[in-house]
Amino acid sequence: MKSHRIPRLQEELKKLFNVALSQKLRDQTLDWVIITDVVLSKDLRYAKLYFSHYNNPSTRDSIKEQLVKSSGFLKKQIAGAHIMRTIPELTFFYDDTEDRAEKVDTLLASIKDEYDDDEDYDPDIDLDDYLDDDDIFDIDEDEEIYNEFIEDENEEDNADEDEDREK
Repeated sequence: MKSHRIPRLQEELKKLFNVALSQKLRDQTLDWVIITDVVLSKDLRYAKLYFSHYNNPSTRDSIKEQLVKSSGFLKKQIAGAHIMRTIPELTFFYDDTEDRAEKVDTLLASIKDEYDDDEDYDPDIDLDDYLDDDDIFDIDEDEEIYNEFIEDENEEDNADEDEDREK
């Protein structure tokens, strides 16, 4: 049976850290820094914290350094919340999901510029103008062809059954 304890703890820790960073810590370097994910080890002794920053002029390394310095404060927040018996060792990693998403967006935008088919699209085009009269199928005619096919199939099946009986 899969335990739901660790994912719940990870979510609670993420909420706790984000509240602590945004409301309790008064550090200019950590403005607009959020914890995007928390990954706990199975024995709950180690926690990997993934962070990202928005509209923050500081570099990733300076933010990571400041987070490492404030890890004692974050551990005190865990202890004060009484959600874990043991306080995990915190390690910080930069979450580059936003950077990768930005690269994909620019790549897709460049492809869209190269293959922009919107100029050729006309919603008022009538497909009948492009189809030949020979391409239009008569439903009654198609039904006759289908019925002939089914009859041929049935005749073959009956012939196979007759051969099996003779043996």
